Amino acid sequence: MLRKLFVMCSSMVLLLTTGTAPAAGGQSPGPINPGFEKDGAPVQSPSGWTTSGMSDADFTEAGGHAGSFRLTQSAGVPFQVETTQTLTHVTAGWHTLRVWVWRSTGQNDAWIGLQDCGGPSAQTAVPVASWWVQVVVSTFVHGNSCTIALHTTAAAGQWTRFDDVEFVPGAARLSILGADVSSLAKSEDLGGVYRTESGTPGNALAILKDHGLNWVRLRVFVNPADGYHGTAELLTMARRAKKLGLKVLVDLHYSDFWADPGKQWTPAAWQGETFAQVKKTFVDYTRGIMMALRAQGTPPDMIQLGNEITPGMLWDYAATWTGCSTADDGTSEPPVNLTVCHTENWNQLAELLTAGYQAVKSVSPRTRVMLQLDAGGNNGTYQWWFGNITSRNVPFDVIGASYYGYWHGSLADLQYNLNDVSARYGKDVVVVETAYPFTLANDDNTTNVIWDPSQLVPGYPATPAGQAANFRDVMSIVRAVPNGRGLGVFYWDATWTAVAGNGWSPRNPASGNAWENQALFDFKDRPLPAMDDFVP
Repeated sequence: MLRKLFVMCSSMVLLLTTGTAPAAGGQSPGPINPGFEKDGAPVQSPSGWTTSGMSDADFTEAGGHAGSFRLTQSAGVPFQVETTQTLTHVTAGWHTLRVWVWRSTGQNDAWIGLQDCGGPSAQTAVPVASWWVQVVVSTFVHGNSCTIALHTTAAAGQWTRFDDVEFVPGAARLSILGADVSSLAKSEDLGGVYRTESGTPGNALAILKDHGLNWVRLRVFVNPADGYHGTAELLTMARRAKKLGLKVLVDLHYSDFWADPGKQWTPAAWQGETFAQVKKTFVDYTRGIMMALRAQGTPPDMIQLGNEITPGMLWDYAATWTGCSTADDGTSEPPVNLTVCHTENWNQLAELLTAGYQAVKSVSPRTRVMLQLDAGGNNGTYQWWFGNITSRNVPFDVIGASYYGYWHGSLADLQYNLNDVSARYGKDVVVVETAYPFTLANDDNTTNVIWDPSQLVPGYPATPAGQAANFRDVMSIVRAVPNGRGLGVFYWDATWTAVAGNGWSPRNPASGNAWENQALFDFKDRPLPAMDDFVP
């Protein structure tokens, strides 16, 4: 469905449609013909722009993002072309290029860039998306000029489209470059090894940090069957992370087992309580986690109240819909699917989340509180859920979204949702879970979650390069959220390699890992290229 995104301009974001004369009030100038509308008809080499490379591969045509025309780079033979414009009278300081882009899914190396700005050139790749997306690139201008570059190197028949070019003051940068490393402690205990590129065994957290990581995410179960992912492990891992200078996001599942959109089982010890009792238990547990972390000098920088709580949490008490759910109950081996019927109760969910927020802030006022949903490309779900929550005045600081491109829509869907909810609710956003396979092969005897070519996102093969491109492009979408509201991205369980005993089920040491082909360490335990995409 064709959708237009209307973004209100603020004093920090200026849509520039003038030429390169100095702008009033000290603002830097914008490009000539930024929407490729000036010529009024399809042309070769649009006014205000200069073409290098294969000139025939650079032209305007109908079908713009916002206006009538767009710039397209394409040819019937392999080609390389670059469309540039040099801006003069630019004020020194950080500047950001914002461009709406759309490209084919084949062999196509396309990017936007800023060059000859008095320092190193900067580039951002054009993602593979099913519709227009906006990408950004920032650089520090040292002189008084800077060149905008729109580039494609591609195979015959491939294409890239560009439109609505902006050059604005300020930097678009991510502050969170994170990974979930919840599997790490158990992996190491069972003999898991993590190596540098040269093959030298090392500390997985230090290896990740050396590649740019600055945050970790740690999941917590209430009373897990094997003792892993409990409070004691959280404390140990938080100390390790803080010792390396890493920030910590705590992911409270409020369950003895995996909590996700398919199951939000109440912990066994909490079952049978009245709502008043379970609310007190919930608050005491949350405050206890916070106090234990603070006592050892590692209060979390951010904490989640629940994991992917789209269907609610503690299903005996606080579901968001009425119906019955059947899923592994997390208590039996072999697994037994338990059916639980529940009643929609937004008011009780709101009470729990409000009480949890207050418990966190009472211990550590600086800790930010996140609410996380799945399906990051589904804007309707986010409006429904956060509309219900905000109408009940639930306090929170950050919106977290899971986004897996093979499940949750296109990058255009993700961008539309993140841009909308950040503006609609006035909150920062984080893609708190994402991942992609670097192979479809197994490293153990368990079938992987993503194992067949039909599951892949077009344009992103299951190769080390394909995984890296997918991660890079998800980060690019978050970086482009207006007004600096996109904080960053966490790669989901980056350290979950195939180690005997460290499988899906905490009850069954023989269970396998269905995720090792999406880790950030390969089957030889060495860093994959995607790890190099931890960049601001």
